[in-house]
Amino acid sequence: MKPVCLVTGAGGRLGRDLCRALQEDYEVVATYRSRMHSHGMGIQADLTQREDIARVVETAMERHGRIDALVNAAADIAFHGSLRELWRAEDDYPQSQMLLNAIAPMQLASAIYQYCWKGQAAENARRNRSIVNVSSISGLYVFEERGQAFYGVSKAALNMLTLYLSLELAPFSVRVNAVCPARFTDPAATGRVTNAIRSLLGGAATGTIVSSFP
Repeated sequence: MKPVCLVTGAGGRLGRDLCRALQEDYEVVATYRSRMHSHGMGIQADLTQREDIARVVETAMERHGRIDALVNAAADIAFHGSLRELWRAEDDYPQSQMLLNAIAPMQLASAIYQYCWKGQAAENARRNRSIVNVSSISGLYVFEERGQAFYGVSKAALNMLTLYLSLELAPFSVRVNAVCPARFTDPAATGRVTNAIRSLLGGAATGTIVSSFP
């Protein structure tokens, strides 16, 4: 029986290619916000909404009885300019971007832990259960000329979430890692990131943030 992998952001280029690549080895459950490619079971959801996160996890559990891996690939990748101009009462982009890029991955990990992984250290180890967060090089370095300050802040938060989750879930034999790619400029670049995610899912590392994709 194949392991079950929940992939968020399946409507994007990376999510689409990742779902396709994982199908050989995993039962893929994929979330999408507005469009879905036909690779695995699809669930439409707005992951900035707590009730949708609960519904996604519950639906996957009802269908498959377990979740063995989580790939948080959904992201708000918009660049909103200078932090100096952030105070605009009509805009809520900082909240929504942080919700999708950092808080939703945390809530998904917590929900899956409660539904499936809590008190199951031996089973978690046997099934090599893990999380891979798709972060960004913008969460590691400052690129001040590109107007991506708050995006970088949200991805830096995801990187720290990865490290803290790896510590908290280690006693339960669940691994947590992240990848920090730059832009997906062509299919080859996307393929390298996809291969890195597959390697982390099938490997033994935890608390690792990968930023080089040979």
